[in-house]
Amino acid sequence: DITYVFPPAQMMGITVNGGEKMPGWFDVYDWPIGVDAKDDPKGLAMSVKRVEKIVTQLQEEQGIDPSRVVLGGFSQGGAVALTAAYNRRKKDAIPFAGCICMSGWLPMKDYLDVSEESAAATPLFWAHGQYDTKILFEQQMYGVNKLENEGVDVIACAYPVGHESSNYEEIDDMAGFLESVLCPEPHTEKIPKYAEVDNEASVSLTDEDETNTLLYYLCAIGIDDESMMLDESYSSAATVS
Repeated sequence: DITYVFPPAQMMGITVNGGEKMPGWFDVYDWPIGVDAKDDPKGLAMSVKRVEKIVTQLQEEQGIDPSRVVLGGFSQGGAVALTAAYNRRKKDAIPFAGCICMSGWLPMKDYLDVSEESAAATPLFWAHGQYDTKILFEQQMYGVNKLENEGVDVIACAYPVGHESSNYEEIDDMAGFLESVLCPEPHTEKIPKYAEVDNEASVSLTDEDETNTLLYYLCAIGIDDESMMLDESYSSAATVS
């Protein structure tokens, strides 16, 4: 069985949008968001705390161990997922089953500190559009290199699209990654570590007696290129049981 969790982003003022309140996981100061973009440490910390609280509730109320949880997200949600899964986790924290970053970025890069346990136990799937003009494509290569240097096993896929999460090949690859970490089979072929997407295989998750969980935090940022006004930010998540 699969359980999905979609925590909503909270209303907050977004600096790049003139301070107007809208759903968001943390503040955004620069647009587009390149590798030199300014971070919002406080906003990120509060969002990570929300993620950890949800994971704790899943364990206490549904018996889902954090080691069966996959964190993931799109855009801002991808940045939150990366931070929650890898950066400066508590020493006694149980590593997650995996992490997914779709068109996101690695924030707080100058303060990155990944534990050996998280690096070894939490593989990452990072998908990004080659023509992304919002979260620039350079973010993928930069973030992947930083995390691999910390020992994280990363599968990086690039797609001939912009800032979007509706590409079918991307979704298929994400499903393949989820299957490999939550429902592994002895002779299942893995997605190449660096791919430009040429798979047509259909993927489905198999049922297991053991409860699995996927937390999929989706927070899409949309922007009107003419008015430069941030117009959309929403979040979602998914659980696998």
